[in-house]
Amino acid sequence: MSEKEAVCLKIDVDTHDGMKNGVVALLEDLSHFGVKATFCLSFGPDNSGKAIFRLLRDPRFLKKMLRTGAPRLYGLRTVLSGTLLPARPIAIAFPGLCQRIRDEGHEVIVHAWDHRRWQDHLPKMGRQEIRAHFQRAFTSYRKILGIRPWAVAAPGWQVTHRSLEVQDELGLLYASDLREGVPCLLEAKGKRYRTLEIPTTGPCIEELLAIGMMDEDEMKIALLDGLMKADFPVLALHAEVEGGPFRPFFRRLMTALKKRFQGFVTLGELATGLLEAPERIEVCRLGFIELPGRAGTVATGIRK
Repeated sequence: MSEKEAVCLKIDVDTHDGMKNGVVALLEDLSHFGVKATFCLSFGPDNSGKAIFRLLRDPRFLKKMLRTGAPRLYGLRTVLSGTLLPARPIAIAFPGLCQRIRDEGHEVIVHAWDHRRWQDHLPKMGRQEIRAHFQRAFTSYRKILGIRPWAVAAPGWQVTHRSLEVQDELGLLYASDLREGVPCLLEAKGKRYRTLEIPTTGPCIEELLAIGMMDEDEMKIALLDGLMKADFPVLALHAEVEGGPFRPFFRRLMTALKKRFQGFVTLGELATGLLEAPERIEVCRLGFIELPGRAGTVATGIRK
């Protein structure tokens, strides 16, 4: 099966309720369709409410949150988590559910320790804090699943040269830190990093909502078109969204994906295939791009 015939489902789990409720819903739906996915778990505190501080700094982020209807998507408890209400733990609060994801044949990788901290403050984080972030997530993963994690996916597609250097120390199979482009090795500040990067391709639902797209038929077309344009299509899903208010839409989308693609692979399976033929892996320059429906920039690999 060639890469254009297969699609990867990359499911980010960013919140306590996304883990508790959204993951369960998605596992049921993936089982119904007979599909395996890659779950990217945040292990530590759900500090989603601290997004309020970004709202004060960045009017574009406020506009995005209003257009996506964040309280409806995530729930009021999550919107206040870590500020007016205590931060609840995410994956570490549900070890049995983590094991269920694995036992049902899905891939489990590390997304974050503190998702909000990484997404909003990574440029200010030094190597020591970045190492601590990975260490706490990796320790939790190993305690729950009994093995060392082999891959990571940066929150909000945020990286710095410092985070890439620390990431290289971890001896990973791959990382999924980028948006758009092709699987690659990154170069930045005169250095080539060793970790294979597999980017997310095309938009996600929240970004479509943020640009004012509310019609679900239009959303389905936009998501499919974004995947079909990619050589290695990777669809970003969120447990809080496709496992929450947009669960009925996700089931319709899955029916469309099964008609459009011949199969589904995990990110780990895609990475393994690429690493068996390293001559196919390009070297790209680290760059940052703006995307419709997202505030700020995200990391990407720019072809040389």
